[in-house]
Parts: sequence; structure tokens; C-alpha cells
Amino acid sequence: MPLQKLFQKKEIDESGDFRHEYVEQLFKMAHSDGHMDECEYHFILKIAQRFEIEVDFESLHQNLENITLNPEASKRFGFDLLFDMSWLILVDGEIDDQELELGISLGAQLGFPAESIKQMLYSIVQHKKMGLPPVEIKEKLKQIFGPE
Repeated sequence: MPLQKLFQKKEIDESGDFRHEYVEQLFKMAHSDGHMDECEYHFILKIAQRFEIEVDFESLHQNLENITLNPEASKRFGFDLLFDMSWLILVDGEIDDQELELGISLGAQLGFPAESIKQMLYSIVQHKKMGLPPVEIKEKLKQIFGPE
């Protein structure tokens, strides 16, 4: 699902399972550095609200070890998930080594080479500094890194 759909007022056309799995993946990424800060929390909450789902952060935290990426289910949202994970890595203003390592691991499971993930992160940083909105950044990166 493209990032711009998360912030539009249209109906969500994805199943509840998809939406929960998507949020779980972002939650796992946020915790890869050992904690989830307030910016990461609000980013995930905003996506969950847009998906019109309730998120039990305490339950997710208790089951963090059981959250795994399902590459088969993720094929339909691979680039979108990778972009949102990249954005989430950067939401606190820094690229943590553990977050980058998990992003590379998850990206590899989605079929993205490690170097592409690093390039995507640094491209997001560069475009954010230029003042481009997330939707525009995503479209630019989709042309470079997105599925054919």
C-alpha cells in the first residue's frame, strides 16, 4: 500500500490481517535498537489509526520475539513496508546500527539487496533535508528501488 494512502481519507481496501501484520513489522523495527521512542510510537500509531485498527502496544511488546516477517505475505507490500521501515528508522533523527541491521535483514527477505536499503535510507535523509514531502520522496525512490 503506498504511503500516501495511509494519510488519505479514502477507505482502506486491505484486509485486517494485512493491516495488523504491517503494523507488527513496523513495531518490530522500532524495537530493534532495544526501545521505542515517542516519535516511533506516534508514527506507528498514525499508521494504525489510518488503517482503522486498534493496536495493543503492550501485547505487541510481550510477543515481540514471535513477530517475524512472512516473505510470502509480504510480496504484495514489500516496497511499501521497506519504505515505511526506512522512514521509521529515521523518525528519531538518527540511523541506529541495530535498526539498520534489522532493516537490511528484513529487506533481504523481501528481495532487496543490502546496498539498496542503505541507499534508500540516505536518499530519504537527503530528500527530507531538501524539504520534500514523504509522498514525493516515496515516488522518487520507487522509480529507483521499487518493483518493476
